[in-house]
Amino acid sequence: MGFGGGSADKDLDALDRILADAHEVRVREMPGDSVPLLVERDRVAVQALREALRIADMPGFVCRCQGDVALEFLGRAGTRLATVTLHHGYSVRWTGWREDALLADGMRTLEWLAVRGVSEPLREYRETEQARVESARIDRLWESDIPAPLTPYLELFRDTSRTGRDLTATQIREMREMLLAAHPDPVDRVLRLCTWFGSGTGEYSGYPLHEEIPQRFLDLETPADFARAVEIADDRPTAGAVRYLLSDETEDHLTPLLSALSPAACSKILLHTHDPDHRQWLQHKMTDLR
Repeated sequence: MGFGGGSADKDLDALDRILADAHEVRVREMPGDSVPLLVERDRVAVQALREALRIADMPGFVCRCQGDVALEFLGRAGTRLATVTLHHGYSVRWTGWREDALLADGMRTLEWLAVRGVSEPLREYRETEQARVESARIDRLWESDIPAPLTPYLELFRDTSRTGRDLTATQIREMREMLLAAHPDPVDRVLRLCTWFGSGTGEYSGYPLHEEIPQRFLDLETPADFARAVEIADDRPTAGAVRYLLSDETEDHLTPLLSALSPAACSKILLHTHDPDHRQWLQHKMTDLR
């Protein structure tokens, strides 16, 4: 939920002025745990938390979650001054604002909590950041392996995962014409498509919809050209060939594809199948055809 607008007309310092009178902070686990995880009465420590909660912006959004922890600030007489909820290490919520506020330096609050024994928010933040970095790396790899004629369609490809709508047959046909013009050699084309299909998450199932797109083009290649490509492929296109063979969408093409493979190519495929159960399944399919 968003309210729009930037921070120019919003009082970013309103919370800070209230926290100037804080003498105690109680940290509670969300949602609404009655037993505090931490009670801090040291005036210097409370002031350090106040400084850690400096606000950078209020861009007009409200996080959907209840928050990681609640920070309850009390005055000298024990009166509640404000309750602030921390969200994912980068934003906070307070009833004095209609929207969530972005922290200038979220790590300061997370580290303040962690050194006092409330380490879960920092651990979750680091795990989320690690996952984000890995996801960005995967995205860059997948993008870099798109055959050059198709790179102008990157956002269209991405939209398939965002919307759940696949490319149309007309779009596939038009793009394939560009592929044929740029890469007329079918073996070279299959190698490029297999390399592309092998990038991204590399998972055999449950991957984002846009990672299925190379398969749509591989389906239009002949089993003989696929087999010739596997014969000369190095590790990356071979990994993509494995992923293609294991895809549920390839089931109708699987028998002619496996039948076209030489014994050496079959061995290469099995060697590059990283999951034992999938390797056994492929080996069983290959044996049935011999």
